[in-house]
Amino acid sequence: MRKTSYIIHFATIIAAAMMSAACQDGNWDTPDMTNPPYGNNAIEDVESRYTTIGELKTRYAAAISGSSFERIADDRLLPCTVIGNDIGGNIYKQIIVQDATGAMVVGINTTGLFPYVSVGQQILISLKDLCIGGYGQQPQLGDEYNGSIGRMSAEKWQEHVRIMPTHDMSQIDTIDFFATAQADMDRYCGHLVRLNDVTIGDAGDVTYVTAAGNTVTKPMTFAPEKDNTNFTAGLTYNGSTNGYVHHTINNLAASAVVLRTSTYAKFASLPIPTTPVTIYGIATRYRNTWQILIRAEDDVKQGEATHEE
Repeated sequence: MRKTSYIIHFATIIAAAMMSAACQDGNWDTPDMTNPPYGNNAIEDVESRYTTIGELKTRYAAAISGSSFERIADDRLLPCTVIGNDIGGNIYKQIIVQDATGAMVVGINTTGLFPYVSVGQQILISLKDLCIGGYGQQPQLGDEYNGSIGRMSAEKWQEHVRIMPTHDMSQIDTIDFFATAQADMDRYCGHLVRLNDVTIGDAGDVTYVTAAGNTVTKPMTFAPEKDNTNFTAGLTYNGSTNGYVHHTINNLAASAVVLRTSTYAKFASLPIPTTPVTIYGIATRYRNTWQILIRAEDDVKQGEATHEE
């Protein structure tokens, strides 16, 4: 295992050096991904072994709905497109993938994934010996953790993924949340969705008293760290001080749909817009509640009715 870690670390250093050299030389062309220095290029691309996310969700429906897991015994391959990664800090130790039949979370116990699995990147996942299950009924690929579905190790991920030569944003299907996705949680959980012309709860100025006794007014942000002042007193946190903040959307019940933002997100300290916005995000579920995950700051757009991927 330690030897594998060294190999992965060395490959990562080589990849970073190649990217740096290209930038310094002024070479901004699309890199040659025929044999990328990341993942397992020995995974054979055999179409007869393909399966789909929809087929996986059907076959393992009991494990997913029961928030349990099963280990995959079949030697199958999942070709899919990355639609979400950790570039914005709001998606943590996972990526989200999609094909024409559905979307799914892939749990990976490492960070800094986005340079290798950018949004639009086509990948091939070797499924044998991975686990599939439900985390709060959200379908997820990963590994067993304390009797439940959890993240696979970084080493295992490297063994089970092949980065394909194609990077194609046109393969990403953005679903209208209110018109299509909201009514069918089983079908659309995990998808990239668009919420048109919505307002975000808790937006606006908050006046509070600091620990020093000073009265301060400042705009509410997406995910401030919980403190001992009245600034965060009205927020709903899922976790401790450095957890997730839940904001309502369009005054809908928090049990129905929330905007979920990590206090570690790169945009956590940005003020929440006080006017209607269009939001693009990953529509995950926790049991019967939709949790919308913004991938990066530019997923929140003002004055936009449509979105070009």
